[in-house]
Amino acid sequence: METLDRLIDTRELQAALEDLAQDIERGYKEKLIREDHRATGQLLASIHADVEVGGTTYAVVLHLEDYWKYLEEGTKPHWPPRDAILKWIEAKPVIPYPGKDGRIPSPESLAFLIQRKIARVGTKGTHDLRETTDAIIPYWKERLKEILGRMYGNYIASIVSFPRK
Repeated sequence: METLDRLIDTRELQAALEDLAQDIERGYKEKLIREDHRATGQLLASIHADVEVGGTTYAVVLHLEDYWKYLEEGTKPHWPPRDAILKWIEAKPVIPYPGKDGRIPSPESLAFLIQRKIARVGTKGTHDLRETTDAIIPYWKERLKEILGRMYGNYIASIVSFPRK
């Protein structure tokens, strides 16, 4: 199978898709920072977008830590691991309030309270990535339509000859 770039000049498309990838990467990072949806910074540091080309296909790929989906979509009720909660408490930082008895819970107690709440109701998703792409994609759909129209128009003009009068 021939690659698309052998049939058609794809440089403008490739450049536009790379710009799209950078817009998504930059926009998602900015959204996480603006909404303070980062604790350790590990997810933020892992975000990288690029364009993968395979024959006649192009894909904008976003590389992220695996747990991004739990932040994005939330979780169903479950009992989370205590170590992860303790790390999150320390990184965020979570400031405990005194209980009814006036005592401030220890990090271990606080972790248990958070675990119990997640076990009852799960976690709410932030939808930061979806909101980022929803804001970016309309512009890029139009831009890519224009580029593809020009590319294919040029290709057709190069292979079809019309008789001159």
